[in-house]
Amino acid sequence: MNTIDKALAARQQPVAWKTLSNALRSRTYAHAYLFQGQIGTAKREMALLFAQSVFCPHSKEGIACGECEVCRRVAALEYADLSYIDGSETSIKKADVLRLQEQFSRTSLEISPYRIYIMDHAENATPDALNSLLKFLEEPQPGIIAILISDHPELLLPTIVSRCQCIPFHPLNQRECLRMGMEAGECDALDVYFLSRLRCNPSMMQEISESEDYQHARYVFFALMEHFLRSEEEAALFLQTEGYPSKQKKWGKTSFRWLLDLMSIYWKDCGRKQISCEDSRYVSLWKKSKWSMEQLIAMIQIVLKAKDVLRRSVNLQLLADQMMYELKEVKS
Repeated sequence: MNTIDKALAARQQPVAWKTLSNALRSRTYAHAYLFQGQIGTAKREMALLFAQSVFCPHSKEGIACGECEVCRRVAALEYADLSYIDGSETSIKKADVLRLQEQFSRTSLEISPYRIYIMDHAENATPDALNSLLKFLEEPQPGIIAILISDHPELLLPTIVSRCQCIPFHPLNQRECLRMGMEAGECDALDVYFLSRLRCNPSMMQEISESEDYQHARYVFFALMEHFLRSEEEAALFLQTEGYPSKQKKWGKTSFRWLLDLMSIYWKDCGRKQISCEDSRYVSLWKKSKWSMEQLIAMIQIVLKAKDVLRRSVNLQLLADQMMYELKEVKS
């Protein structure tokens, strides 16, 4: 996994960086942190940099060197005293938390006096998992540091949030994201346009744009909208058979979430008289818009509702079918 350069972290997330770098320099850590902020604000990358800095034997002023064996193992999630639980695709279960507790009850295999666990997309934990996590946090063990990462901290138990030091991550403004993304020149201009609209951190744009989940979502988006402009039934059939078929397991919630984001961007653009994107395919799609403002608002609301449902454990096929049915009702 990618970490974030300390200079970039200081420039893009000054509040979070100041708090965390002070803790690293003084070696005084909270027993639990909550990294909170919208998607694309480099929360996971900062968590890994923090973990590297805690474990790195060659740190300078508390900050990881980023080059030693320990730093490389942390970045690869191969360090024995670092545990990473990912709730982006499937819900975090009680068994995951119990497994973590059991792992940290054993004798450490590393030389560091600290152990760290990172729970990414913590809001996607089941109620039983959150209750088990709460008990873990209520009885902090010496040397164990928890880092919870959440795009939606309001979905966490208030009692969990109250036991964490909250670290806010703020999005860059859209123009700054677009400018920095274009200057970097590492991604397709259309991807920079889309990801800047979502205020994704420019340092993450290349990784996101090259991910299979995003690439599939982009392919589905263009095909789905072309179908939808012709026929709602045709669009629904495409989504069922080629977009996210029920029997396939490769494309899950992460990819579908990107699709919903792209659909929302498109329909917002359809309500504008001009757009700053110059990609010919996207501009052509935008010019085909034939919906009223009331229809556009209704369709955006349907997509936002689908995103909210997607945060919970849900049958992706049923969600897609329900969304397409509601979109058909708006268009007809």
